[in-house]
Amino acid sequence: MTDRVRFRPFTGDSTTRIRLKAAPLALVLCQIRWPEMTSLQGDLKPAALRLGTQLEDYPIFGETRELGYAITPDGIQPTAGGMIYQWQSIDARWHVSFARRFLSFFCTEYGDYEEFSARLSSVITSLAATIRVPLFDRVGIRYVNRISDPRLVDDLDSYVRPEVLGYSALRPQSQEVRLVSSANQARYEVGELALQVRTGVIPPGETVDPSVKPLDVESWIMDLDASAEQVAPFDADSIVAQAGRLSDVAYDYFKLVTTEGFVREFGGEV
Repeated sequence: MTDRVRFRPFTGDSTTRIRLKAAPLALVLCQIRWPEMTSLQGDLKPAALRLGTQLEDYPIFGETRELGYAITPDGIQPTAGGMIYQWQSIDARWHVSFARRFLSFFCTEYGDYEEFSARLSSVITSLAATIRVPLFDRVGIRYVNRISDPRLVDDLDSYVRPEVLGYSALRPQSQEVRLVSSANQARYEVGELALQVRTGVIPPGETVDPSVKPLDVESWIMDLDASAEQVAPFDADSIVAQAGRLSDVAYDYFKLVTTEGFVREFGGEV
């Protein structure tokens, strides 16, 4: 495999690569969306089962419904949406979800992008071979970093630059004051791409995504969501290349806002 050129819009440093032996990633996800397709109207399950026959690395099958919300005279009420068909690997690390307008591929124990990208390419190729999706209109890559060690949560400014800490950077004088939860958000445009950044303190028992299991302790998260919205023919190589560029955007922002202390703490190698 030839080494691709890295995209580094935040740091401008395309040569330094930091690999963390124990990266605090709770979720890495890629989602491909497409417009409403005539071929995917009606009962979606036969199409999903055809796709499932190609996903040999993900033999565990399940299905659920999308959850939506409607505004009624009695307030906002949950409503049942379309079906989501799901597959996962035997070790429960890797997951595939398919619905009428999207396919998601994600892992909850991340190794490196090379492995993620290879598996993503295989899943997208299987989709293209079994289901008629002629074009797509959005690709997104999401990295949810989560720190739960109380020693680190209480000393975040040693690991992350203060600009992204928000309320967590404040230091009340009284020990009786404790930040229970917080949410900080920013959105960047990177040419035709976008990066949504969310950071904050998450109380015990709560989570930022249904795919991320809640913890019984307080945690701090940095959620990086890079996306590209464009209408283009559905081509596996093009989608994987776009996902790589989006991954670069998120990774380079991560490099910008973390400190040398973070790299040392999580076993970083340059």
